[in-house]
Amino acid sequence: MGIKGAVLSIIRATREKKIIPVEKPVSEQKMLEGKVALISGGSGGIGISIAKELHACGCKVILGGTNAAKLEKCKEKFSDGGVESVIFNLSNTDSIVPTIKEAEGKFGAIDIFVNSAGVHSENANFWTMTPAEYDRIMDINLKGVYFACVEMAKYWKRNHRKGHILLISSSRGSEPAWSPYGISKWGINGMTKGLAEILTPEGIIVNAIAPGSTATPLLGIHEGDSIYSEDNKLGRMIVPDEIATYAKLLVSDAGDMLAGETIHISGGRGVWDIR
Repeated sequence: MGIKGAVLSIIRATREKKIIPVEKPVSEQKMLEGKVALISGGSGGIGISIAKELHACGCKVILGGTNAAKLEKCKEKFSDGGVESVIFNLSNTDSIVPTIKEAEGKFGAIDIFVNSAGVHSENANFWTMTPAEYDRIMDINLKGVYFACVEMAKYWKRNHRKGHILLISSSRGSEPAWSPYGISKWGINGMTKGLAEILTPEGIIVNAIAPGSTATPLLGIHEGDSIYSEDNKLGRMIVPDEIATYAKLLVSDAGDMLAGETIHISGGRGVWDIR
């Protein structure tokens, strides 16, 4: 073996091995107990559904949005407390750091960041798109999300904390894209993989959910309206609560072995059924 081989064998034999026990599953009602989630776009249809689901599992929630009155109205839906709100404007990257600091002060920590904020093109198609409208969508849907993730990751690393990031993408992010919205969601899907590659070794788990057409006010659907749709082979829109069910798993310790994934909740849109 030789002296060098013998020394290496001794080092291997004496080196302390890191033993990581397999965590036992906990009840659904307690799977997020003691955790705190910051949800940008938290007053929207998907955001509030995720907030309700996380809160039901023991999580404290901070709703982020740009409309203070709407945020206060959303807080009223949680009669047992454990829910706060902050003004969170992704289009202003200078405000992201102070917003995270303010959110941290609500419950003393942040364990989960969910981005559900996003905008569509307004009164513009490929032929009429303007640079200003393109920038408006990209600033909110991609640039703002990127820097929010950067600052959340820095926060966790600085405080030696584990974290979960969940980004709400779209089935449009897996289909041919000509609109700023579709292009921004392609960016989110790619960013999810890239952030996972960088942040997983830091104990920060990053995933995304890509819904198809979802029954929310963003698409003009309100409670009691028909959710019939020809956008997928199932013939109906996705319900926000369906998205929230998967979101709960992805931001919990039970979902830690999923990293860099974009889960399509779309009835096949963006997977095998393309517009």
